[in-house]
Amino acid sequence: MKRNNKDSKRRMRKRKRILNFVLFVMIITLLYLFAFKTKFFDVKSIEVSGNKKMSYEKIVNTSTFIKGENIFRVSKKLGEESLNRLPYIKNVKIKRKLPSTMIIEVEERKEIAIVPYIGSFVYIDDDGYILSIEGKKGETQLPQIFGLELVDLEAGENLFDKLEGNDIRDFIVFSEQAKLLQLMKYINFSDNNNTKVQLNNDIKVAFGPLDNVKYKLSFLSKILKDIEKKDLDVRQILFNKGDNPIIVIDNK
Repeated sequence: MKRNNKDSKRRMRKRKRILNFVLFVMIITLLYLFAFKTKFFDVKSIEVSGNKKMSYEKIVNTSTFIKGENIFRVSKKLGEESLNRLPYIKNVKIKRKLPSTMIIEVEERKEIAIVPYIGSFVYIDDDGYILSIEGKKGETQLPQIFGLELVDLEAGENLFDKLEGNDIRDFIVFSEQAKLLQLMKYINFSDNNNTKVQLNNDIKVAFGPLDNVKYKLSFLSKILKDIEKKDLDVRQILFNKGDNPIIVIDNK
């Protein structure tokens, strides 16, 4: 009698396990059919944020996302890889917002300078990446950089990698960090012994050789603040005439 009871309980547990398994499979099947075989999770909208330079259409088309595609079949990885190939894209993050929205968050690279190049104009960011090569400069207050020997440039490449040494890179990077680059109109690296700069207020700076760049730029920043504070009519700032810079007022 006891043995029959044990066998009966064992059969009941087995039937219960089988029933639970069948129920689990049914639930998974229903969820799958609901997620992938109905239009409830089809992409109905694609949101883009963080873009200023690039158009909404350009970003969406590059992402390869299509409205009407099942949101779970959309590959975020492929979308991010595709967008990261665009020169102006620095970072991108893609999210799904259920049930039907894809969200693309981009961080764009910022143009900081222009390099004239065989009849065109090369726009670069603070990491040296070539963002675009345009046939005309357009209306912009970005400084122009002269005196670089460059060949075979393409958008997406790094201009700094094509330069010998890091002196010019350091000058551009540290100038941007010190908020001096935005005050410059022209930078000429033609003479290795004397980099020449013209500021937006027409003050000319003879920077001298590209040594102690960070220190000299910090010194220049202090000089410009002092000039503004004292309202001086300065024509030139000379770093190439000795250990201490010389300020020339009214061409004297």
